[in-house]
Amino acid sequence: MAAVAWNELKRLRHRDLLRGALLNAFEQDQLECRVIQSAKFRPVLSRWVDVLTATGSRPHAGVACQEVDPQSVPAEVQQAAKDSKDPEVRWLVKRLLSGDRMHRGPAHYPSNYLQKGPQFPFQPWEFNYLKTRTGSIRGTELLTKIELPKVKAPPPVDPRPRDLWAEGCLDDADLADFRKPAK
Repeated sequence: MAAVAWNELKRLRHRDLLRGALLNAFEQDQLECRVIQSAKFRPVLSRWVDVLTATGSRPHAGVACQEVDPQSVPAEVQQAAKDSKDPEVRWLVKRLLSGDRMHRGPAHYPSNYLQKGPQFPFQPWEFNYLKTRTGSIRGTELLTKIELPKVKAPPPVDPRPRDLWAEGCLDDADLADFRKPAK
């Protein structure tokens, strides 16, 4: 009885790892992420986990679910998606197979933000000048063009979540130094 519950817990954890890997393949606000997190995609995810854990090629099934290639969808999962009645599930599997992630890239920095003007709290002379310009169509001559500082690219961060089933959980006592007397 306990073994059945433990296997089910591991299966659900592997499904969460697979869901996270699929979510990392798309941007957060894309429709694909909403479909991946929906209840209608859950049976397809479960089938995918069953396929990954059935192939004993890796010692830890969690690693297989974490490092899965979203574009290589197993045939059994494709068949499960075709059998699904929901068109969004079928569409998502086709999108995964296409390999096109449709990333928009970083947002454009608007050029009107590259101008520095008077900011509250105003200096007395700025406030007097701005009172004379109220209602004017033209901009203020107090604007100066600024240049953004060059920033180094941040070091790459490992996007994969930790597999707590393989590594184990840490608590406060694990990091305590037992050589020192307790206070």
